[in-house]
Amino acid sequence: MKRYCTNCQKEFDFTIKSMDDMNSLVCPVCGSKVDKDSRAPELKKVSDGTDKTVDAIGKTLSCLMTLNYMFYISISIVAVVAYYFNLDKLLYTMTGISLGMFLIQLFSRSLGFRSGIIFLPLGAAAGYYLLKSPRGACFGIAIVFILRHLIRDIILTIIIKILDLFGVFGE
Repeated sequence: MKRYCTNCQKEFDFTIKSMDDMNSLVCPVCGSKVDKDSRAPELKKVSDGTDKTVDAIGKTLSCLMTLNYMFYISISIVAVVAYYFNLDKLLYTMTGISLGMFLIQLFSRSLGFRSGIIFLPLGAAAGYYLLKSPRGACFGIAIVFILRHLIRDIILTIIIKILDLFGVFGE
């Protein structure tokens, strides 16, 4: 009969001749008493499909978070390229999409860029003033989204490096 020693964490096969032998099991390695009901810990996963479901949900959420993270920078880069190649319809479309999503997030209270309420109109005004056209305003909005994304990445990188310096994440 197999029993498990919790002291040295090994499993042994004991020969049992009578019920009294169950009360006097001793580990052959460390010599400590082995409980008559001890069994090696099970490391098997539950095979009822819940692990696969949880993994699928996690992967889907991870994908959505990555897409959400990359959304504004991607749209803004396309808008800047459209500005330089004089693709006005694409520029206006990308600006409309990014502002539409910004407003949806603003009104649903899920906005992570609250200062955009100030910086987006400033970027549009600066673009319009410097480039003297509505295209310039769209270009300014795209630049604000790009700068916000880059500044956020730089600040988060600095914070992570500081925390890493102090050993917050461990080894």
